[in-house]
Amino acid sequence: MCRHYRLFLPLALLLGTVLAGHGQTSRLERSAPEAQGIPSGKVIDFFDSIMNLKTTEIHSALLMRHGKVIGEIYPRPFAAEYGHALFSCSKTFTAAAVGMAVAENRLSTGDRLAVFFPGLLPDSIPGELAAVTVRHLLTMTSGFHPTDRIRNTEREWVKHCLANGIVSAPGTRFAYDSMNTYLLSAIIQRVTGQTLLDYLKPRLFEPLCITEAKWEYSPEGITCGGWGLHLQTESLAKFGQLLLNKGAWHGRQLIPETWVEEMMRPQVYREDGAGYGYQMWTCSHPDAARADGAYSQYIIVMPGEDMVAVITQCAQGDAGSKEQQLLYGRLLPCAVGHPLPASSDYGRLQRKARAYSLPFAEGSRRNAGTNAAYGREYALEGNVFGWRAISVAQGKDGLSVRLKTGESGSVSVVCGYKEWLSSPVECRFVPHPRGATLGTFNGFDRPFTVSSCYAWKGKDELEARMHFVDWMSSLKINIRFSQGQARLTVLTNYDSKPVTVCGTQENTASQAVETK
Repeated sequence: MCRHYRLFLPLALLLGTVLAGHGQTSRLERSAPEAQGIPSGKVIDFFDSIMNLKTTEIHSALLMRHGKVIGEIYPRPFAAEYGHALFSCSKTFTAAAVGMAVAENRLSTGDRLAVFFPGLLPDSIPGELAAVTVRHLLTMTSGFHPTDRIRNTEREWVKHCLANGIVSAPGTRFAYDSMNTYLLSAIIQRVTGQTLLDYLKPRLFEPLCITEAKWEYSPEGITCGGWGLHLQTESLAKFGQLLLNKGAWHGRQLIPETWVEEMMRPQVYREDGAGYGYQMWTCSHPDAARADGAYSQYIIVMPGEDMVAVITQCAQGDAGSKEQQLLYGRLLPCAVGHPLPASSDYGRLQRKARAYSLPFAEGSRRNAGTNAAYGREYALEGNVFGWRAISVAQGKDGLSVRLKTGESGSVSVVCGYKEWLSSPVECRFVPHPRGATLGTFNGFDRPFTVSSCYAWKGKDELEARMHFVDWMSSLKINIRFSQGQARLTVLTNYDSKPVTVCGTQENTASQAVETK
């Protein structure tokens, strides 16, 4: 545990879990962009451009050059102390762990997968299965039939992965499959006697002064490896800087230099020509590589410019590729190898960084209609969110939306008008785009935080926006109240299709759920 965290821990225990997370922020040195050879105005332009993309919701963005943070934004209601779901960015951390285990002579890239799990192999072992190696798993060339069925329906994932069948000879074809990375995590656990998370704590996370790491684990008790890691933005930046430093951190070699080079170098190519290293994608920009997660979570490492970029968000469509184009095409060409004169734009950058906010609900503070919503509970039809009833109340601090759920009892969310108000919520209430996976939220033992706002949009029509700020999901809930009925139209940030749910004051709601 780092020295700073030891000093902070007693206060964190006293003040609660939010401050415990906050203790991991602001450890990296900050600098004016000009001192590192980049104009502040260009950093502003980059941040403005990604905030204006129509198909993404930016949660954080951080830029580093020469080991210093030169710009960062956390659009309200997000903040630096909140962690974030990383999805497949997790894979790059797993690859780092494999490299450490190789350096400790616990395994090699040429080791056969089958030798690690002799008791879990199918009765008849095909030659293709016997040929799968650690390197094949690292490069997504194992030949296994890619499927989500195993993690959605089975509890013994390793056993079912080994029996899943080989559809191409190992080493001959790239096929992206998160279960390859899960098998790497299982191998780490087999050869070390520790979960992947526990193995990395003293070797990676603690040297980087990262103490807030959470990582989902499977029903069989194995860290998921290919997904499920949850970290703060600054922690991602530290890991990116570690890769930029070829595995060295403050004079200590955490990951072997040659291994980092192999991680970031193309080992195989997808059919469209995209390069893939060890659980990292290579970029269109020369020598750059990135950890890349669903909904466009990025750690982009750019050795030529001595830069790291981190973005967390919930993007749909091509927003992520547009962000990379803006980074490579507009910002990087402005980087020079010497300091620039100080500029008043640096003050403007700092002011703008504090001012960024995600959109509030638009409308009035008070209902212009009959106030039919207040003090009434509406029973809801069966729906994908598991909500059973909803009620709305007006309080002195804002409007409160109460939802009865199947597993969490009831959840009350306080919503501000033209401001974000925060409420603790149970894990099971948090929408998860990959919620079909068994063991979802295993490893998360505390409430999440939802920050919300509201507005009345017309006669008896309410809009509430809820951001799960220490996860990644958000909800926009539009409710129309009329003659003892409540009609909800719910849109998540990870799905462009709204879901409509009807409710009634009587327990006569139909079972149909309409999806537009």
